[in-house]
Amino acid sequence: MNPQRHIWLLGLSGSGKSTLGPLLAARLHLPFADTDQLITQSSGRTITDIFQADGEKKFRQLESRVLQEVSIHTPSVISCGGGVILDPANRQIMSHTGLRVYLQVPLPILESRLALATDRPLLPPDQRANLLAQQLAQRGKWYAESEICLDAQNSTPEEMVQHILAQIPSS
Repeated sequence: MNPQRHIWLLGLSGSGKSTLGPLLAARLHLPFADTDQLITQSSGRTITDIFQADGEKKFRQLESRVLQEVSIHTPSVISCGGGVILDPANRQIMSHTGLRVYLQVPLPILESRLALATDRPLLPPDQRANLLAQQLAQRGKWYAESEICLDAQNSTPEEMVQHILAQIPSS
């Protein structure tokens, strides 16, 4: 199976996109891209540095540019930053160029997975639980528009790949 369109992995921070993406790409014999990694490579700075120096607005501009660039290349599996769906133009690009996969994970599990993370500028540890809930409230409706919505809480990454493969249309 080798889809003729991109597979966009969506979800909040900690949902498993960056872990699952390379596994899924390998199974589909597709390239893998991570929008956050592409942003850091092209800017020569970490995501945290971009947020601290330039703010979220500048980061979102960089994110949109990376998304546009990757969307015109050969079909790939793409792990997207959790906030990529905030921009209507990004949502349109993803819906027109590929299959969106939303990895749904309950907030307490996300909090646990992110407990030691220091590289999430929008999720400082002392506010993480409340901010994750706010992000889900803000973004959930757009995540839910995905062609594939998977409960990603009780499955291993390999099982998640199997669930996704089973739902990818043949044609």
